[in-house]
Amino acid sequence: MSRRLLLAASLAMLAFTANAQAQSRWTLTLGAAASREIAHSLFGSALPRLSGSLLSGEAIATRGRLVARVRYGQGRVTSDTAARDIVQGELLAGYQVRPWLQVWLGPRARTFVTSGLSDRRWLFWTAGLGARGGIFPGRVDSFAELWLGFSGRLNRPAGSASGRGVELGLEAMVPKRPLRLRLSYIVEQGRLDDGRRDTVEGLALAARYQLR
Repeated sequence: MSRRLLLAASLAMLAFTANAQAQSRWTLTLGAAASREIAHSLFGSALPRLSGSLLSGEAIATRGRLVARVRYGQGRVTSDTAARDIVQGELLAGYQVRPWLQVWLGPRARTFVTSGLSDRRWLFWTAGLGARGGIFPGRVDSFAELWLGFSGRLNRPAGSASGRGVELGLEAMVPKRPLRLRLSYIVEQGRLDDGRRDTVEGLALAARYQLR
């Protein structure tokens, strides 16, 4: 799927739902997360393993079945012999197909910053699915989100890339407050056709607050 086709499909979806959502109000949810991450890189013969922490924030706007999500995070991973800063972000548009199912489209990026060397930046145009199910209805839900990069680039060495990721976890609702707490496991990977790749996995704790 080309970027033009993706844009046309997104515009068509928005136009189709615009009248139905005309009387709806936008709802804004803000979130913050802290995660412990492990990064594995396979570039050449070396396979360094680095670990560290990452802080991130997000904003989610909803109106009827339409959803938009922005995330940004940064942190640092180290080993005995190496260190890297990590910067990541996403800008996604979504649609609530069912109360328990969402579809997502948009770009995701992750940059590895190494002192004295050029940054290594992965950029993907992605499609994804998000699903949730009630464990204790109204109190605790499970959730899963999967995405696949249908178009991607790596800047160094420059070339086309593929990517994918998954997030699995639990979300608890705080009684009498518009606050949700989330615990999730995340794994994402970007790779080139020759086998070179970066993989990041982590455990994250997040809080989301819905503005009234």
